[in-house]
Amino acid sequence: MPDFSQLERDLAAARGLLERDPSAVHFIGIGGIGMAGLARLLAARGFIVSGCDVAPTRITDWLLSHSITVHFGQDTEHVTADIAWLVRTPAVAADTAEVQAATSRGLPVLARGVVLAALLREFPLSIAVAGTHGKTTTTAMIAQLLKATGHDPAFAIGGVVEALGGVAGVGQGTTVVVEADESDGTLALYAPDIAVITNIEFDHMEHFYGEGELFDCFRRFARQARRLIFCADDPRAAALGNTGLSFGFSSAAELRAEHIELAALASSFDVLWRGEKLGRVRLPVPGRHNILNALAACAVGLELFPRLGKPVTALFQGLESFSPARRRFEIVSDAADILVISDYAHHPTEICALVAAARGLGRRRVVAVFQPHRYTRTRALGADFPGAFVGVDEVVLTPVYAASEPPLAGGTSADLARHFEQSGGLRPREVASLEAAWNYLRGFLQPGDALLVVGAGDVEKIAFWAKEFYGEKV
Repeated sequence: MPDFSQLERDLAAARGLLERDPSAVHFIGIGGIGMAGLARLLAARGFIVSGCDVAPTRITDWLLSHSITVHFGQDTEHVTADIAWLVRTPAVAADTAEVQAATSRGLPVLARGVVLAALLREFPLSIAVAGTHGKTTTTAMIAQLLKATGHDPAFAIGGVVEALGGVAGVGQGTTVVVEADESDGTLALYAPDIAVITNIEFDHMEHFYGEGELFDCFRRFARQARRLIFCADDPRAAALGNTGLSFGFSSAAELRAEHIELAALASSFDVLWRGEKLGRVRLPVPGRHNILNALAACAVGLELFPRLGKPVTALFQGLESFSPARRRFEIVSDAADILVISDYAHHPTEICALVAAARGLGRRRVVAVFQPHRYTRTRALGADFPGAFVGVDEVVLTPVYAASEPPLAGGTSADLARHFEQSGGLRPREVASLEAAWNYLRGFLQPGDALLVVGAGDVEKIAFWAKEFYGEKV
């Protein structure tokens, strides 16, 4: 369970550091998407930012392109004499050499979410998007909407958005849009002007013992926002939002979608505000879940556009040019008549939405390779995964991506395979590695198939191998 009292003390320390003259700050695990985004925002405010990570990646290349120093490997020498404080990702243990070196010198070591929550309070207008599912896409939609209408916000998103130039941007105005992560409890520290809650479902069992603790984290977030926007279709989100602005498909929502048309790679719908039609949106991404994300972005626009002097119709024009983050139904190859889609889905609800969108493509078969993410999640939600894959013709199951967790009885891929067998449905093909999965798929896939590369770990390697084997996207 998160220690909210300690988090509050850490928040006060972070605010004090941000209010002083910019100093040198070192990021441990800077190659993580959330860490990289925060590093970019702090560097833009004059802080001397450095960081370390295991190996070079696209993200570390992006950081280097913005003149941020990146070291590879961990070494106490990275914590140089000028470093005044450190930021640590939850993926890095508290007893690592660099953390120990910092604490021995009495330097503050703060969680990424704590610092981002503090940084939000430095902007005159802040928007924070939270939720178990859809927050990356919704944050990207809001940032692109504002940018398309000439209001260039700072932003930090939990995904690479090529249309925005990466995972974060400094903007030119007084507004910031961020994805607020609930995984480590720091969501409870955010106090934005506008809070968006897309949905609430039990997850992150490595930090929360039960749904009550997770819900309490969201409740604190909602209570501290000046204005709350929530999904009326989600009972847990709706329980928090009796004084906020609601969106959804249900009649209880103030902002609703009607006359929905779903195409293979797009969708369209009418937007109604309290029963009055505002216009029609043509969204260049598929799925009902993305319509909900778009409604959330529209709700933010309804709150902001009047004060920004923008007409409501600009909302729809901005959404029509939306470009999603990488690994959100990302088509990486369609050569050889084999469609390869890479997706970050790792929770049964997300996988269900992914499969529904994939079935709408009309391919001969839908094949999925799935890398479960974390032993804790696999154990807690194991019985829910088989139903999420209904409609898939073949499931290849790789070992669990540990994300620094030790193996856990009941949470392995073998345990998950038994849940599939007990469900009486499709039996997955278990493999020992990503390489073994790809070797099998290469011989199994046929023209007309769609391959879903599913998971939040390094399973995306298979998408890259497929692109190299079949060819680039046409």
